[in-house]
Amino acid sequence: MVEEMTLSAELTLAEVARNLPQAVEVFEKFGIDYSCRGARSLGEAATGVGLAPEELIETLLAAPPDGTRDWSRRPLAELTTFLSADHEATIRTTLKSVRDAITAATEASNAPEAKRLGALFASYTLSVSKHMLNEERDLFPLIERVELAASNGGSSAPTLRMSQRVLREFVEHESFRERLRTMRELAWRLGNSPAAIELRARLEACSREVHEHIHLENNILYPRAIEMENAVKRAV
Repeated sequence: MVEEMTLSAELTLAEVARNLPQAVEVFEKFGIDYSCRGARSLGEAATGVGLAPEELIETLLAAPPDGTRDWSRRPLAELTTFLSADHEATIRTTLKSVRDAITAATEASNAPEAKRLGALFASYTLSVSKHMLNEERDLFPLIERVELAASNGGSSAPTLRMSQRVLREFVEHESFRERLRTMRELAWRLGNSPAAIELRARLEACSREVHEHIHLENNILYPRAIEMENAVKRAV
């Protein structure tokens, strides 16, 4: 729990983000990748953004609680339900707002980056939609079955190990994060028209949502699910 955690430079970003939800805001502020590179230590991450580890730790300790739900203790099925709802919101609201902003910005700019941005976003949307569908159809149900088996003392445990499937998730998550970073860089080359400024804001908000979503999967859901699966198989 948060109150039991003593921050040190040796702790990983994932450990801190799991136990100190307000750390997410701090990591975002300094551009620290806590979602896909959560295995790095606080000290390494601090050095990477030009901070002394003590400075980063002081900032984390001073961050006010943000009221975020503590998913490290909630049932996994509850978390998968939340993530599925977040998928829906991403497709219906977030990606639509970015698409509209890209359309407006590219219509207002003759920069060669505009075409690249449109093509990259179309590819990104297609890949993300497929990724979400696969999670909801295959991986999330598997995790829910593992949790049910654990609650039943190991009976009816799934025979498929999820480690390989989760590894693929990590690779795809990294790809999504990098593509968003590239889109933000391209958006800065479209000038300072109102449409370009709005696009940058939309992409920044989208990136923030994606980082937090990936954090919930990479740093909380999948490690907990694999640990539970291993415990079930030992029991069987």
